[in-house]
Amino acid sequence: MSAAAGGFPSWVLLERYLFRRDDRDSFPDESEAPIRASATTSWGTDFSIAFSVVEPPRISRLYAHLPPPGFPHPDKELPLYMLATHRHLALFNVSSSEIGVQNLNFYRLPFTSPSLVAVWVLHLFIFRADDKNPSSSLLKLLPTCTEPEIDYSRGDERLRLHRQPSNATPRRPRLMSYSLGLWCGGEDKGEELVVAELTVSTLNLGRLCTKAFADICLLRSSFTGDQLGGKWGTMRVPILSTDNDDLWKLSRWQTGAIVPFQRWLCWIDYQQGILFCDVSSKVPTISFLWFPLDKSPACTSTSPLTPTYKATCNIFYGGVSVVDHGRLLKFVHVARNDGLIYEALKPGADLTITYHTLVLGDGSMEWKDDYTITYDELRGQLTRDGVPMFPRVDIDRPHVVHFLYIEFICGFEKMWVLSIDMRTKTVESFYLYMDVNVYLKMDDNARPQMDDADFMRSICMSPTPSPFLPCEFPRFCYLSRKRKNME
Repeated sequence: MSAAAGGFPSWVLLERYLFRRDDRDSFPDESEAPIRASATTSWGTDFSIAFSVVEPPRISRLYAHLPPPGFPHPDKELPLYMLATHRHLALFNVSSSEIGVQNLNFYRLPFTSPSLVAVWVLHLFIFRADDKNPSSSLLKLLPTCTEPEIDYSRGDERLRLHRQPSNATPRRPRLMSYSLGLWCGGEDKGEELVVAELTVSTLNLGRLCTKAFADICLLRSSFTGDQLGGKWGTMRVPILSTDNDDLWKLSRWQTGAIVPFQRWLCWIDYQQGILFCDVSSKVPTISFLWFPLDKSPACTSTSPLTPTYKATCNIFYGGVSVVDHGRLLKFVHVARNDGLIYEALKPGADLTITYHTLVLGDGSMEWKDDYTITYDELRGQLTRDGVPMFPRVDIDRPHVVHFLYIEFICGFEKMWVLSIDMRTKTVESFYLYMDVNVYLKMDDNARPQMDDADFMRSICMSPTPSPFLPCEFPRFCYLSRKRKNME
């Protein structure tokens, strides 16, 4: 069901693919995509974005008008990407490799192969949903980060930065888009926002890790009218409460997601755990929490060289979600017992879905087991054999989890959206989301039969699917329209 005239869904699951409509006539109008914003890049090109919003588990879309020559052809690059969202805000990068070589930054799409790396000019924009007029929401360029790179070749505990003579060739700024998170404080839209990048470094003595640090590049800002201020800064913060096993995990850290939760920004490595960074404090503190271990011996490694860990937990099968207006953090994990990752289940193999809640105590954190479902309990309710991936907890109904359910057929996938009521162990809904085979079909002139080629283009540029992004900013527009209708 699309957004009704009386209001919007309270939250949405956003498609990660970008739907470009560079011909202004094909750009969706307000009735199709009612939440909209426009801006101008630093190189002087106007562009627009628009969101079509539908009730989950249906998937919402982001459209963009990125006209040439200021932006590259859609087959070459993805010049606009939504990195993060929190409350009424969203963080975008807007970039192009065709506008010169100044202020270069390495840009890597999240959830893609490390080989898909290009040098792009990268600029960060903050989107702010306008609760009174969603079709004229705000899109503002953040101050440029001019902080130099960290020098990891210096083996002491202090933060070392590359410094250069004034006549040297400019180095790239240090921001990496796949490690950027967004946090908005307080109920008031005038409260501060934080954009931060975090990378992990460890101090090694021979083969042993002795200390772990978080190197943070952070912008603390707030809106003054429709303007953003603030200045980027860098710091090195020790990671608290790390024992030998923690250090072993942190030395292999790879960020797979960033989630805002209460006063923290949470950097997540689905093979390790969560780094909680208290960004509400002027000097952030960092703590580390492991994910709960699987109880099934088939899903763990017992090598004498490494601690026991979840062998199949990764970004495909783990999902951290924040519900209850940001007050509760949930972790859902799909554990396969066949040892495979992005393939169909082996014949006779099984999988187990576990659901956990983070319990906060007086200075403590621990996981509570809520629900467990095996694949055998679901098979009789499903008409297709596939693998549930990318779990997302329903924000309004936390006992329901939405999955991208992938059916592997002859090398090409059919993808479904599967919604499971974890409390009753029942399939609530199941619908076809995308059939890649349809997009591969050509007409007599060797052209794709589908008018909407964005899916196929994104599939070619990204080797695997990406998880849907939960967004709550439609809730603010919805509340405003609801109040207006009640007056």
